[in-house]
Amino acid sequence: MSNIESLRHDLVDIVSELHAALSEIGNQDVPQTGIVSNTRDRLRYIATLTEQSASQTLHSAEMISDQLHAQRDAARVLLRKVRSPDARAFMLQLAVEHDQALHQVSEIIQAQAFQDLVGQVINKLMLTVEKMEASLAHLLLEEEDAGVLAGPQVRNEEQASQADIDNLFD
Repeated sequence: MSNIESLRHDLVDIVSELHAALSEIGNQDVPQTGIVSNTRDRLRYIATLTEQSASQTLHSAEMISDQLHAQRDAARVLLRKVRSPDARAFMLQLAVEHDQALHQVSEIIQAQAFQDLVGQVINKLMLTVEKMEASLAHLLLEEEDAGVLAGPQVRNEEQASQADIDNLFD
C-alpha cells in the first residue's frame, strides 16, 4: 500500500469516526460535508447550555441557603424566648433540620464544580476538533499541491542524471 493510499485510508477512517460520533449525539442523517463545523457548533451549544444550567442551579442553591440561614437564626432567637417544652423541642429539631438542609445545599454547590470541568473538557474537545480540521485540510491541500507540482512520472531507467544534463550544455 502506498503512502497516498495509506493516507486516504486514514482520512476515510477519521471521517467515519467523526460521523459515528455525531450519529451518537443524535443526528442520524449528517451530511458528509460540514461534519467538523457541525460538531464544533454542537459542542459550543452543549457548553452554553451546561453553563446556563449550572448558573441557574447555583443561583437557586444560594437563595435557598440564604433563606435557610435566616430561618435558622430566627429559630434560635425564638428558642430563647419560648418556654413551652413542645415548642422548644420543635425549635431544636428545626435547627437540626436546617443544618442538614444547609449541608445538602452545600453539596449541590460543590457538585456544580463538575460543570466547570465539563466546560473545560468541551473547550479542549473543540480545540482538538479545530486542530483536526486544520490538519486534515492541510494534508488534503498538500496532497493536491504535490500532485500538481510533481509533473509526469518517469521510470527510473528513463530519468536524466545531472551528468546527462551537463552534457546537453557542452
